[in-house]
Amino acid sequence: MKKFYITLFIVILISCGAAEPEPVLEESKSLEEPVVIDTSTTTSSTTTVVDGEPFTLDEFGLEIIETPTEIQEQILELMKFVEKWVGLEFKEVPSYNFYILSDYQEYNALSFLDEFEEDYEENEWERAVTSENMWGLNNLSPDELLNLQVEFQRCFSAGSYNLIDKILRVPIKNKRVKTLNLYEQSVVVHELVHSLQGQYFQTDKWYEEMEESDNFTYYPGFVSLMEAQADYVQNKWMLGFDANMRQEYISQIPNIQCRVSLPSYFYIPAELYYNFGPLLADQIIENGDMEALNSALFRYVNDGLETLPTSEQIYDPNKFFTDERYENISIENIVIEGEKYLLIDEGNVGSLDLVYLMQDKIGQENAINAAVGIGGGAWKDYVDSSGNLLMTLKITGDNKNELQEINNAFILWADSQPRFTISEPLAGGTLYVGETNFWMLKDANFLRLVLTKDLDLLNLISNQLNDF
Repeated sequence: MKKFYITLFIVILISCGAAEPEPVLEESKSLEEPVVIDTSTTTSSTTTVVDGEPFTLDEFGLEIIETPTEIQEQILELMKFVEKWVGLEFKEVPSYNFYILSDYQEYNALSFLDEFEEDYEENEWERAVTSENMWGLNNLSPDELLNLQVEFQRCFSAGSYNLIDKILRVPIKNKRVKTLNLYEQSVVVHELVHSLQGQYFQTDKWYEEMEESDNFTYYPGFVSLMEAQADYVQNKWMLGFDANMRQEYISQIPNIQCRVSLPSYFYIPAELYYNFGPLLADQIIENGDMEALNSALFRYVNDGLETLPTSEQIYDPNKFFTDERYENISIENIVIEGEKYLLIDEGNVGSLDLVYLMQDKIGQENAINAAVGIGGGAWKDYVDSSGNLLMTLKITGDNKNELQEINNAFILWADSQPRFTISEPLAGGTLYVGETNFWMLKDANFLRLVLTKDLDLLNLISNQLNDF
């Protein structure tokens, strides 16, 4: 169960090695239902030069639009506004690239694909897709899911700030504009906040440390606070609109639509960032002004990675203010006769994992109620020579009642799926039989889960199911 959802934490994947989050922060954009179906997995650069030679091209041959003096002056004024509300001053003028919308979307797709082959180890993407299949998130092939991922990069983003190259990227209406319109300015305000965060909160080092340790436990919580601060300042800027300006702003929002139908679970991490993150940030600011939110964002600089908020603390602000942490859970190896299956990967389970896995089947309220009771969790994945997966999870709750609630949520999750044809007892727990077989057992301390397509394998390891 590699954390496949992490490729969706941000909406442009500059590099997607081992399904890890990429160093880009995005502004969320609400999307209408898609109206066009396109299953192509190929992407091409389509820069069109209308007025003579392009100003300059990026690494994909897409035109970066020259910013006239008027726009540069606008950016300086917007920087002052951001400084006022964040309470920090820019150390330098951020780097920024402006594109026409079609080229911006093309950049998002091409930058995702550029690193895809290099960053995924052999068969790793196929395993990630198989894992999603087995969890019942989809029944797609690797090529089909890749196509959807590419389209997600195209259609979700309104602007971006890259944590590593520290470039702010924003689409504008056309290459001949002399000033940014109200909508474009609002996007720039949001991304300027991220630029300011990058100058103070060591977001590049934070990301690199997680990447080096291959542990992204604290990614969703920290990103949620970063996005919440950017949304807060952006909303303050828009509060200055009168009725005419608001109408003008609405008329300037581009009609961005996805060209293929995207699974609803793609948006679950964004719900954490843009819905739950701001709720927590509002409470932090109410209790201690913006300085308190900055203090939370300075935690990495001052106290290190493991002091950052968890996704559970974002879903439930009370857990943020009490600084409740996940327990370290030890999960034993499954020993398989003849070593047909070998351990291929392992990691931790957090609140966002549970919501991601269950929300589409049992609803957001049920999934989150279970997720905010998690004490901690761990997982291990095993694979055989044919790419077949055996996935094991071990989860504890904050207390016995919370553990029972997580158990009940997984029962509801299993019972809601017609792909499981029967359920029967096995090794003290319950086995749900289908194309994928799902086994679960709760004792006084833990909930243990196993997924495999090989029913004989489950019977073979049945004597170990109570002990891993």
